[in-house]
Amino acid sequence: MRFPVSRRSLLTAGVGGLSLGLLTACGLRLDQDPEIPALDSTQQLRNRLARILDSTSPGPGDPESAGEDLADVVAAVGPVWNPPTEFATEAPPTEEERTFVQAAEVASRAVFEASSSLGSGLIPVLADVATGLALIAGTKKPEIITTADDLIRTGRDEMDQDRDRRQTTQDSKQDVDEEDQGDRAEVFNAILNQSRAAAYGYERLAVNFDAKSRERKGALARLESLGALSGEMLELLGEDAADPAASAWKLDPTPTDAESAKDLALSLEDGVASALLPWLEADASAILRLWESARTRTVFADPQPLRFTYDEPGQAEVQE
Repeated sequence: MRFPVSRRSLLTAGVGGLSLGLLTACGLRLDQDPEIPALDSTQQLRNRLARILDSTSPGPGDPESAGEDLADVVAAVGPVWNPPTEFATEAPPTEEERTFVQAAEVASRAVFEASSSLGSGLIPVLADVATGLALIAGTKKPEIITTADDLIRTGRDEMDQDRDRRQTTQDSKQDVDEEDQGDRAEVFNAILNQSRAAAYGYERLAVNFDAKSRERKGALARLESLGALSGEMLELLGEDAADPAASAWKLDPTPTDAESAKDLALSLEDGVASALLPWLEADASAILRLWESARTRTVFADPQPLRFTYDEPGQAEVQE
């Protein structure tokens, strides 16, 4: 099994920052009301995912890897957050017992239905977990993948419409200083260059598969979505800020047969996911592009539970 890619991301309050120890430590003054953190809607969603996963056990009809995959996503999402019982004003919500496929369907739908409003720095882990759950459970129940795709694209359309409305009332460039513009350009150029390299790689690897094969069709479809990604980056960058395209890219491995072509496809998608992470940290629009990469990857290998690694809950990292 190939290791997922990842990069250090912002660890937000709601995962590691909401420690019970802060409320039960020695020296807590009982004559003052404790400062119990208020969770925003995205942190509440993360907490619901933690509860869903906490109530999940592999069962009949689940993939063979369900136990291992469940452990991976539980570690990425982090523990359930509940305020200490002595300060709680109501009983914490609960989730019913579910199998892996059942939990994956509920959890992925919850994230992708809320995709247009996600924030608070938790976008990478929520999108990563929901994507992995949907693709793995979709091997047993394909409609989960269809539903996820529809919800992601609907959410993206809503974000685009909202962005267009805001741009008609103000010049968006006025709200971004030169340093921020430089950071954005660096992120978008990295994605642009990786999408160009991936398109070149897919052109080279596609010919190693039979014309009617799933792999050939998947590679050709990926060329179309990579073209859309490159076009989006060029639009965001503008003509003056976009890096010129290279004449060719070094491919590792060089595709000479079906097996090496599959290995190259996996490597290309790992590179795309790595480049996407900085954008994903700041903008839920990138969820669609992560989904396209992860779904394409399943044409050439089993779906991954996670595209990124997590040394701590909520912290996405790109493997060096």
